[in-house]
Amino acid sequence: MKLKKKKRRKRWCKEWISRRSERGSFAQIFSELESECPEDFENYTRMPIPAFYNLLTKTEPYIRKEDNQLRQSISPGARLEATLRFLAAGGSYTNLQYSSRISNQSLSCIIPETCDAIYQVLREEYMKVPTTPDEWRTIANGFEKWNFPHCIGAVDGKHVLIRAPSNQGSYFFNYKGSHSIVLMAVVNANYEFIYVDVGANGRVSDGGVWANTTLSRHLEEGTAGLPEPDQVQGSQRTLPYVFVGDDAFPLKQYLMKPYPNKNQDEEQRIFSYRLSRARRIVENAFGIMASRFRILQSAIQLMPDKVVKIVLACTALHNYLRKNHEAFYTPVGSLDRENITDGTITPGSWRDCEQLLPLERLRRNTTNDAKNIRKDFATYFSNEGAVPWQRRVCGLEELQ
Repeated sequence: MKLKKKKRRKRWCKEWISRRSERGSFAQIFSELESECPEDFENYTRMPIPAFYNLLTKTEPYIRKEDNQLRQSISPGARLEATLRFLAAGGSYTNLQYSSRISNQSLSCIIPETCDAIYQVLREEYMKVPTTPDEWRTIANGFEKWNFPHCIGAVDGKHVLIRAPSNQGSYFFNYKGSHSIVLMAVVNANYEFIYVDVGANGRVSDGGVWANTTLSRHLEEGTAGLPEPDQVQGSQRTLPYVFVGDDAFPLKQYLMKPYPNKNQDEEQRIFSYRLSRARRIVENAFGIMASRFRILQSAIQLMPDKVVKIVLACTALHNYLRKNHEAFYTPVGSLDRENITDGTITPGSWRDCEQLLPLERLRRNTTNDAKNIRKDFATYFSNEGAVPWQRRVCGLEELQ
């Protein structure tokens, strides 16, 4: 009788992966950078050493796994390090597995899970949406330095490119011929996100994306907690509290946009300039985030539900670093700077990097009430609310 050859039992993981605790990136390069070169550590993780360990303390209860009889679990530190490297450098799980010695299959679970943990632990402290009149007034006070009173946020949206999902047809197909989900955001005067909505498919019209956000619905229903219109400081004029956006958005009583470019009179040109100064904040916030977390600079090779977790984590990390480590995260020269003598803009360093795809600009119907509010702001900016340099920057008077 012929005996059956006993099959050799396969190892539960490859031998080179089993040496993770001694030779993986968290055990080697991470530790070396931490002890020998903090500057390179900051570039490696996109944050200073104290910020990493503070974040690890916050996320550890959500990402720690128990050891079992077969294997030792991947440590929370290694999970967070791998996630931050993925966000910072982009690429694929396949490439990351060789440096981290964490398998492709494990990374596909670890990174979305850790991104979700990052967002959950940071959002309450660093991304709280204003809900009361006093909280919105605090936002408006910040915009005084941008010379736009009663502004409660700059709004914009970007397409985050993704791999074409199988069996989805043109569902995520956007106006540029690529596949994407949409990130809609409102930013305060300090380049921090105060509201984000992620996940609408790229095929939806940009106006439709905004209309379907929870913030837009609350604004339409009057339940967003905005302050009542009141007098502008230093003026007898009463103006409402408004957001500022570009031509991708509808003109609303609570959302101002520039006048059409053609045939602007002096008052309209000044209004559009003053609005653009305030709106530039959100453009810079998106730019800085994409330059720091390069996963956003090319199509993300994951399914849309996992891309949503990655994008939310990036927005939370942006605020976390902007609030706690501003000089590191946005050093001198990283943001746009305006010369108010001649109106020239010195581009921030983020503009040298590949950027997120902007929303499509479309013409939309507007109500007379919204037009009248824009007219009131325009009149204010050309009279008691004027700043000394605006006519010069707008080309309405020559340089002296």
